[in-house]
Amino acid sequence: MELREIISFYHVARLRSVSKAARKLELGQPTVTTHLRKLEGEFGITLFDRIKRPIQLTSEGSLFYELVTPIVESIDTLKTQMDYSEGRGSFVVGAYPDIVSYHLPRPIRQFRSRYPDVRMRLVARSYANLIQLVKSGEVDLALCSAPPTDDPSLEFSELFDYNVVLITEPSHELLQRDPVAIEDMAKFPLILNSPESLSRRRVEQKLRERSVNYDVVLEMDNTEMIKRYVAIGMGIAIVSDFTLHPEDHDRLAVVRLDHLFPSANIGVCTLRGKFHGRGVRNFINTLAENLSGFHADLWDWDVDHGGEPRTESIAVATQ
Repeated sequence: MELREIISFYHVARLRSVSKAARKLELGQPTVTTHLRKLEGEFGITLFDRIKRPIQLTSEGSLFYELVTPIVESIDTLKTQMDYSEGRGSFVVGAYPDIVSYHLPRPIRQFRSRYPDVRMRLVARSYANLIQLVKSGEVDLALCSAPPTDDPSLEFSELFDYNVVLITEPSHELLQRDPVAIEDMAKFPLILNSPESLSRRRVEQKLRERSVNYDVVLEMDNTEMIKRYVAIGMGIAIVSDFTLHPEDHDRLAVVRLDHLFPSANIGVCTLRGKFHGRGVRNFINTLAENLSGFHADLWDWDVDHGGEPRTESIAVATQ
């Protein structure tokens, strides 16, 4: 005996109609009929006199109806209470600073319009810090790159892919090289994310593989500030393409580095086995609605020998 079979019986008995009960439950009529037959077979009784119209409960069916009514009504009350709690509660979300700045405002605004009484706290951290916060339970979910594959304590649901790019001032001499080698970039002052960031680790690993010396003149996790210092010529930077936006093409040149760094992804990282309330699950669904399949559209930025971008080639990222 299954709960859904009891619920089907209850509504058929109350409405005196299999078809009406099926519509009420949003099930097919054959499914409801199957539920009734299973109950009758399990208990060896006949629940309905199907000759009379509308169908009538037998004496055994009437007794069964009396017994299951409190159960079904309790379930309905439970559903009502859980639907109420869905619109309340609190949780903590962690994300990269750049995602907090550019990619979360829209889904958060949408979520808050749907669930105004749910309290959300948002923290902006680098990759290593976010992974640790998820593992310690201090955040309920993190919007970041995939966790290490050898860590079974974490779960990851991908939202979108991203690529690594080089950004320079528009007249930089590196724009004359195709492709740009890691050794070429190491000759110039580098502006990188903090050592805790995944992008910084990827860049430095590539530099170590080539046994290249390099000079980091500025490190921070705010890509907007990084872009500002690149634009004034303090150095060049290696960043993720999802941090670029249409307004950047007026002050920056962008070079794809697909030949050096494989694409990676951003998604939702959670602690395996941790219970997530309806608020967290609803927010994850809202993130998926807004961010799944996001792509930073980068067109090749081709620069002529005079240092001026050609009109047919602009590098931008749009959402």
